[in-house]
Amino acid sequence: MINGVLFDLDGTLLDCIRPMERAFVEITSRLGVKLTEESRVNVAENLRSILIKRSSPFAGIAFLYRLVRYVGLSPHKQLLLIMFASKRLKEIANNSPLFPGVLEILEALHSKGIRMGIVTTRSEKEATQILERFSIEKYFGTVVTRDDTERGKPHPDPVILAMKRLNLKAEETVMIGDMPTDIEAGKLAGTKTIGLLLGIFNKELASKNPDALTDSIASLPTLIETL
Repeated sequence: MINGVLFDLDGTLLDCIRPMERAFVEITSRLGVKLTEESRVNVAENLRSILIKRSSPFAGIAFLYRLVRYVGLSPHKQLLLIMFASKRLKEIANNSPLFPGVLEILEALHSKGIRMGIVTTRSEKEATQILERFSIEKYFGTVVTRDDTERGKPHPDPVILAMKRLNLKAEETVMIGDMPTDIEAGKLAGTKTIGLLLGIFNKELASKNPDALTDSIASLPTLIETL
């Protein structure tokens, strides 16, 4: 029986991953370069890479420097791209909405007495601001951020810490996320895992063989009962 649920934040509760990808493509187009399908794939692949490995506030800039190699801009326009995209991606990261249905599933799980936590690569300050902005901090007994453990996902350390704070055992806990690193961290910590097919990591998610996959947030309470 599942008594605890741990959520990733970006791309799981917060709808920010696909908007970030679209924003980069749009800014590139404004600077006079229409991305080929191959280049769009490279954008997505590098976005995946930097988000999966994100561990510091400088990851966004590193992501942009990596991407400018693929878009065929002059050095001057590359600098403009980094300036414009950095500002826009930060705005998206800080102002993205919750996915539709998130409030309902949080309330449904809370009403069943499920203990819930967040496991995120965001900083403590960023995560706190997001939860308070949507008034959902009351649902979570713990928020584990990149500031809390030396090693982040895919290492199990953040998941193990969240379970310790919530007084949960691995066999009664499920880790939910949209990235392969969420699934890896959960599996290594011994929890059940659910992959959310909501972003740009769907192929990678399936390859990690989570206990369940879904493209519907609304299905989570029922799906958790089957684990």
